[in-house]
Amino acid sequence: MVNENSEESLQQAGPEQVALRGMLWGRSEERVSQSPEQGETFESQRRPQRQQGKHPGEGRSTSTHRSRGVKRNKETNQQKIPHEEGHYTCSDCRKSFRQHSSLIKHQRTHTEEKPFNCSDCGKSFSRNSYLIKHQRRHTRETPYNCPDCGKSFSQSSDLVRHRRIHTGEKPYNCPDCRKSFSQISDLVRHRRIHTGENPFNCSDCGKSFSRRSNLNSHRTIHTGKKPYNCSDCRKRFTRWSYLIKHQIIHTRETPYNCPDCGKRFSRNSYLIKHQILHTRETPYNCGKSFSQSSDLVRHRRTHTGEKPCNCSDCGKSFSESSHLIAHQKIHTRQKPYNLSSL
Repeated sequence: MVNENSEESLQQAGPEQVALRGMLWGRSEERVSQSPEQGETFESQRRPQRQQGKHPGEGRSTSTHRSRGVKRNKETNQQKIPHEEGHYTCSDCRKSFRQHSSLIKHQRTHTEEKPFNCSDCGKSFSRNSYLIKHQRRHTRETPYNCPDCGKSFSQSSDLVRHRRIHTGEKPYNCPDCRKSFSQISDLVRHRRIHTGENPFNCSDCGKSFSRRSNLNSHRTIHTGKKPYNCSDCRKRFTRWSYLIKHQIIHTRETPYNCPDCGKRFSRNSYLIKHQILHTRETPYNCGKSFSQSSDLVRHRRTHTGEKPCNCSDCGKSFSESSHLIAHQKIHTRQKPYNLSSL
């Protein structure tokens, strides 16, 4: 039974005080949180009502407000205490959150606020946890280790993806052909084969590509940028593959060996042509005749696939010097044919 003094105090108190006292009395069921910025706020949790059959004094809070002797019956508590799942609501999308800090983090998706800055590179982030993960790139901290091979990673998600190499797990399936992939990014790229989607467009010529890497390689034609440098001669290339081909000049690497004589070659195509000497195979017999031996030499390259004319800028090879000269105009941006004069 509720005493008379408590009833009088409830009648005299404002609605905010009544609600606050109700919260303090039911602290075992509710959690009260205070912060200097937000004042007194609260969250309610839906729990079974277990107060029936108990003495009104049971279940009181152990806070300093116990001395006030505030008592309420079950009906009063239910009227004054909010029971919403999410008390903090976003004014932009009406999404609700149980904690005010969660609402603050969420609202940055609307405002695009990024208050956490990296002191090393100046990059900004919306959450401190994102900044901490990013900074591991600078510190080279790799706290996540693979138990199979010992390789370490800065992000736990990177370790999860890596471990699929050992387990062979491919959880991402193509709905069109049922092909499986270990990475979702691989599935996204693969599905463009079925959809024909080319989402990456060149802003200079409008050509579209299914992969960003292909677009970046293409754009070097317009920009003339050569980001890949040879460490030996400082020559620059537009593509990584061109640099690799070029570096063979310096390293004299010859990974392709002839099993008959042991001679080594820098390219597999050179080895195949060499092996014809041992087999005495004469696969090129088309019967075509020429008045000049030089014409015959050039013609035979259509059979052998030989391309002795190499571009010094990108390493691309051509069967004839005239083709090489035409190609090099891409690098020099030379346009000998003025269409406006025709």
